[in-house]
Amino acid sequence: MSFDFAKWFWSSIPRSPRRAGLLMRLYFLWQENFTAAGHAAAALMLLAVFVGTVPGFWAAWIFCAVDFLFFLTLVPSLFLTVTRNKFETERLSIRPVTEGCETFATAYICPEKKVDSVALGCFRADSSVRMLELDFVEAPAHEETLLKCRLVPMRRGAFKIPKVAVVIPEIKGMLRHTKKAGDLELLVYPRVTKILSMNFLTMGASGSAFAPLLMPNLSRGMNFVGIREYREGDSLRDLHHKAFARYGKPFTKEYEGERGSGCVLVLDVTARNLLEKSMQEHLVRLAAGVGAWFMEREILGRFFIGDEEIPLRGLQSMDSFLEALARIPIAKIGRGKKWHAWSPAARPMGPVLRLGLFAAKDPLVHKQIVVVRNGLETSKDGDDTLYVDLMRCGKAEVSL
Repeated sequence: MSFDFAKWFWSSIPRSPRRAGLLMRLYFLWQENFTAAGHAAAALMLLAVFVGTVPGFWAAWIFCAVDFLFFLTLVPSLFLTVTRNKFETERLSIRPVTEGCETFATAYICPEKKVDSVALGCFRADSSVRMLELDFVEAPAHEETLLKCRLVPMRRGAFKIPKVAVVIPEIKGMLRHTKKAGDLELLVYPRVTKILSMNFLTMGASGSAFAPLLMPNLSRGMNFVGIREYREGDSLRDLHHKAFARYGKPFTKEYEGERGSGCVLVLDVTARNLLEKSMQEHLVRLAAGVGAWFMEREILGRFFIGDEEIPLRGLQSMDSFLEALARIPIAKIGRGKKWHAWSPAARPMGPVLRLGLFAAKDPLVHKQIVVVRNGLETSKDGDDTLYVDLMRCGKAEVSL
């Protein structure tokens, strides 16, 4: 999997100004109020104007005039569509999704009269959020009808959708009425690089701090909380024999963890130059995989992005972890968000693993994983630093 620098370069530049001017308003009008057939008819009219400037092509002006008169007849048709259809929209929602996957924005409408064709559309969003073809349905009178809009985000982030609208086409199918129902925020999680194993954690002298956490019989507390399926590395003396006999597969007794136990994961997304900015997304995906690996073994105690601690909310800790990664601003050329170096108020109780784009010297960090460019792997810092090649981060599964 090769890195497409041009794709990253153009995606890092905003597609629209902060305040919409005349050209942007015309683009919004073109995108929201014209159907595909309307786009074709309008484009042909503009083409006829240019062709008509050539001497001898007088027929192009006739076609242009006929096309223009046809659009004039659509105005009263659209006006009747707006005045006839009255409805209430409620319960707008959209679920978080992983980059590159499909999600749905949903809403419910209750029209006063039967609507033969209606759909839900999401407009004026970031250019990386692609809206698929609208799904038109029939809405009976005085009944709730579920509308869905399919979206495919191409990169992670927290995207605001300024206009979620109910779309009703006019009778001739050239124009459509879009009534704003509200706005939404779409959270796009990064792709998780699955970690198969992390032998690096237990290597060398610094590995002695992580080793007890990977041995449940040494890090557990005394209070029994339940059972779960057996995982590699669990102590055999903790097997739950009754569950094993009943279900035919091994289960392990689970105990409440000791206070303060668990490792500290620090994600440093600071980029010093353009090359490091281009590798930030690979670092975020690798961090998602490392965090998921820790949570599966229940050894993640605290999580930091720069100097900001991210609270992990119990059973929803994975969701809050991925949400924090989604909200990391995309690296941009020029000035971006300035990240403060990790500087805890007190020395952490658990061992610290740092992920970054360059190696840093910090006495509180036990081990660190650094994402580097192709061919720049090195082991000059011994067992405390692991340099991961950019190509490995792009794989679905890696071993560290």
